[in-house]
Amino acid sequence: MAKITIAGNSYVVTSEISMEDLETVKKFRPSALALVDPETKEALFKVGVGGSSLSDYGVSFGGISNDENKLATATLPIPADVENAKEYVLDKAGLAIASLNRIEENILEALSEIQAERSAITENIEVIV
Repeated sequence: MAKITIAGNSYVVTSEISMEDLETVKKFRPSALALVDPETKEALFKVGVGGSSLSDYGVSFGGISNDENKLATATLPIPADVENAKEYVLDKAGLAIASLNRIEENILEALSEIQAERSAITENIEVIV
């Protein structure tokens, strides 16, 4: 589950997924990075990697946490005139975080599948010198 931390005039969205794992899923299962309407097949929310941004339609992670987990982070500004930062973040990021939490389940499942496939393939690679 994603976490939000408010520090000064910024808030940081921290995914439970590492940046390295997001890059792996992006490469091998990009469809796992989107919530799709089952009827219209339209993407409702997407997860990306690049610069930090967040909206009701997606989040892009542009940084990593400073611990050994190297979790994907997005650092976003809080306007200086905001009196209640917690309410601001809830209004600005609440829907996106709910969607992100749903997608993170799909990402973890896809990551597990990717790792199993790569492990099976690795066992069948023979190197002759």
